Amino acid sequence: MRSELAAVPRPVYFYLAASFFMGLANTIFDVVFNFYLADRGIGEGDAGVIYAIATGAMAAAVVPLLLLRRILSQRTLLIGFSVLYTVPFAALPFVASIASASVVLSLILAGMLGLLSVGNAMAGAQVPETARTRLFSTFFICYLGAGVAGSALVSVVGGWLHTSDLEKYRFFLLLSFAAACVMLVLRLPSARPVPQAAAAAGTLTEPQDPGEKRNFVALFVAAGFLGASIALFFRFANVLFAQVYHLPVGDISLILGSDKVVSIIGAIFAPVLVKRFSLRPSAAFFGCLAVVGLVLQTLTVPLVVFVVLYLSRLLFNYCLMPLLDTVAMSGFAPARQVVSIALRQSSFYLGGAVAAAVYGALLGAGRWQAALWVSAGCALVGSLTMILVRTHEPRPTRSADEEKVLEHA
Repeated sequence: MRSELAAVPRPVYFYLAASFFMGLANTIFDVVFNFYLADRGIGEGDAGVIYAIATGAMAAAVVPLLLLRRILSQRTLLIGFSVLYTVPFAALPFVASIASASVVLSLILAGMLGLLSVGNAMAGAQVPETARTRLFSTFFICYLGAGVAGSALVSVVGGWLHTSDLEKYRFFLLLSFAAACVMLVLRLPSARPVPQAAAAAGTLTEPQDPGEKRNFVALFVAAGFLGASIALFFRFANVLFAQVYHLPVGDISLILGSDKVVSIIGAIFAPVLVKRFSLRPSAAFFGCLAVVGLVLQTLTVPLVVFVVLYLSRLLFNYCLMPLLDTVAMSGFAPARQVVSIALRQSSFYLGGAVAAAVYGALLGAGRWQAALWVSAGCALVGSLTMILVRTHEPRPTRSADEEKVLEHA
């Protein structure tokens, strides 16, 4: 065990620690920001506009990432996007309008897309291909574990503070800025250049395999539909429970409070299954289980069964996420892995944003069963498309002697 830990490169440990504090910053922000906006007179409808603008900015961040990767090193990109993510947190306690909140949140999400894309690519290049699913599984465990810690922190510390609600919200938003600063510090040692052996596997001038074009399309579709499927539970779980079983808010909060623990268990399962059945069969297996669970939820089932199926859906989602990140690297040459991971991230969130509008309309009309069917269809398309991404096979390179022979021929 000790020898296995010693074999892990030091930048990977810093990458995982930075991921924890990124999850902590995001969780503290998520818990209080909507309440802060409401206290400043910004209603739920206007908050939806803010999140829509920020999500669009996150997707648009792919464009400068594609351009900058040609002129800047990965280390410079990672540090730059980490700063772009961190600094706007300092402005969160002072935003007082839709415009200012949209700008600040857009900068945060754009920075997050960049640092996830470059950070995951650099960390994945530090480990063997066979260990990448375990690496990304550990990333989700750290990120979700930080979510549990952040929720508990807000709950406990909030009870100790005897100030106005607005001052409490500002305190926690500043606390999220402090967590983001720690993340930024940890990103610096995690940004060590890729070892020469990994870097030599591909350069910016490496010709593109025709199969990579198909892989890009398949990855975009898979990530988008998987993001669209899970958006129902990420954004509307409370509405779903209220419509189907007319539960009070307190009972719904109790159910939702256990979701992160179940999600962590799902992330633990992913590398175990891949070790036994390989990547693509595992993706199809988890995807089919997710579809079956969603279809069963459309039936009239007891509350206990519905809750078990809800938690199972979250478990299967976080079984699939490490596999999706692994596919986003294994299907492409090292020179294009930053692009592929950025495409996976932006497509996932874009799919969720589009689906959120569909789910909102369906649930607004009381059609919760239709929303579950849409989610099941998206999960099926996403998981089956993911298995179409083929592993990239490096082209054989000629030695110097072979080149000389060809020149004299």
